[in-house]
Amino acid sequence: MASKMKALVTVEGKTAQVQDVDVPKPGGGEIIVKTHYVAQNPTDWKSMLSVPPGRILGCDFAGTVHDSNGSHWREGQRVAGFVFGSSTNPTRGAFAEYVATEASLVYLIPDNISYQDAAAIPLAFATAVQALFQRLKLPEPSNPAKNVFPFLVNGGTSSVGQYAIQLGKLAGAFVIATGSSQNHELLKSLGADAVINYKDPNWTEEVRKLTHNGLELVLDCISQPSTVEAVSKTLSPTKGGHIVTTLAVDKIREKIENEKVKLESTIVYTVFGRPIKYDSFDNCGEPTPQDKALWEKYLAMLPELLSKGKIKPNKVRERGGLDSILAGLKEHQEGKVRAEKLVYKIS
Repeated sequence: MASKMKALVTVEGKTAQVQDVDVPKPGGGEIIVKTHYVAQNPTDWKSMLSVPPGRILGCDFAGTVHDSNGSHWREGQRVAGFVFGSSTNPTRGAFAEYVATEASLVYLIPDNISYQDAAAIPLAFATAVQALFQRLKLPEPSNPAKNVFPFLVNGGTSSVGQYAIQLGKLAGAFVIATGSSQNHELLKSLGADAVINYKDPNWTEEVRKLTHNGLELVLDCISQPSTVEAVSKTLSPTKGGHIVTTLAVDKIREKIENEKVKLESTIVYTVFGRPIKYDSFDNCGEPTPQDKALWEKYLAMLPELLSKGKIKPNKVRERGGLDSILAGLKEHQEGKVRAEKLVYKIS
């Protein structure tokens, strides 16, 4: 095996370029994956603008086990997962020909799932799992609710939102999802029981009517001050409720009028178990073995959920190879990527 590989690396000027870098060596408990496809997330372009030069970008990957390093995996097995892209200690980044990752943090790709689809799942699916089952404490799919309860996914067409709808249904919820009218059929196909056009000025009242003022659980996948303020108005006026956001919300809390509302952000990088400093997100300053254990549990469940069609991957759009990613990041930054994942063929 060559000692060098191609990777998309950050450079001066808040941009990135394809460079030759050292192929990673596996540490204890790690494997090396030969990358076949990668998928793009909003965090990738945000990282490019914020991290120093010399970092490998990218989180989501799918490929084959190249070095099993004494783990339970075999060389050549098809696996997918995500890493904390552009991080150091340990060095991680998926937009590269080879990726180092913990052996417990990949899943076996079922025969009926392509590399493209497999790469589009991990980070967004992990975020939805963490938000629903660890933060909001929804019943898990292995023991769904006996009595149906309402659950709102704001931003249902986002990658995280699409998985949250499906997981909410598996949990036994009556799932309400917001999205623009052209995406309502997509949301219904994922299992949403009711779809709401967030452009309707009275949409929060519609949710209150649908839930008979009984909504207590919300995942806001948009997480802007205006959206958090809006979803807080959908919650039960008497009981309040719990809103989980996918962006930090420390500046939003004072905008919520209902004092009975709990507002909490979640950051998926805690699944690696290490304490992190990432903006002002909640739940991330200490070691997080419980977050890692939950993700390992769902990685073990994922092949069956996918092969049985209980979880459908996001729609993907293939955009080229490693040298096409920079243009894709720009497209994402400009808000031109909607209800789909951009994927790239690496090998």
